[in-house]
Amino acid sequence: MRRRPSRGGLSCCGGRPCRLLEGSPTSNTGHVFAQLRIRRWRAAGHRVEKRAGGFVAPAADARSSSERKGSWGRFQERAFLGLFPLLRPLLPAVAGCFLARDRRRFRPSAVPLVVVSHTALRLLALVLGQERDGWIALGRRPALARALRAVAPPGTMVVVLDVAPETRRRRIAARIQSGTVDPFDHYMLADPERAERIEGCLVELATHYLNATVIGNDDLDDAALEGELARALGAVPFLPG
Repeated sequence: MRRRPSRGGLSCCGGRPCRLLEGSPTSNTGHVFAQLRIRRWRAAGHRVEKRAGGFVAPAADARSSSERKGSWGRFQERAFLGLFPLLRPLLPAVAGCFLARDRRRFRPSAVPLVVVSHTALRLLALVLGQERDGWIALGRRPALARALRAVAPPGTMVVVLDVAPETRRRRIAARIQSGTVDPFDHYMLADPERAERIEGCLVELATHYLNATVIGNDDLDDAALEGELARALGAVPFLPG
């Protein structure tokens, strides 16, 4: 998959820094911020607010989404994937509503804000990944494309984590062995070409519409990945003095 460097951006959102970290579940997005960054920032005495799923989502604790999901979350995921073929024609409109709501209701946080994974962006990647022309198909929906481009508050810095197909398969196999696999893991494992299109759509949507920096999270250990994040997000200006 093609990887792009950052095209730059402002450093604050409403007077306080705002960051969005995106990536598929196998890119370990939740682990990156839950384990590597947020807990460390808070342990050092810095105030940071984490939200999961969108800019207007309620504050979330430091656990990753996998840690919070539980049996009810897995049931909902399984039900959604089962109904996905029927729901698919409606989902772009649903994503558009999520994007519009996020933009309309957002109010700047009193402290630096980190958003881990945007539900509407993931939903669009899932839908567009079913099509052979992938993310480019969004160009046929100009209103939806504009909504995606406008969803991030001004000055938001975005990072998207990317993984190679073999990394995705290896991590899902490890989850199966450990008993932490979820229905979406099985969905991605069932059709590798479709999985790569979905992940490719997520990366391309983030770079084209949200000006994201791409970090390949295949073989980086925690220290190397944290260094990449610091370079991408600007670690020093992010934290309050």
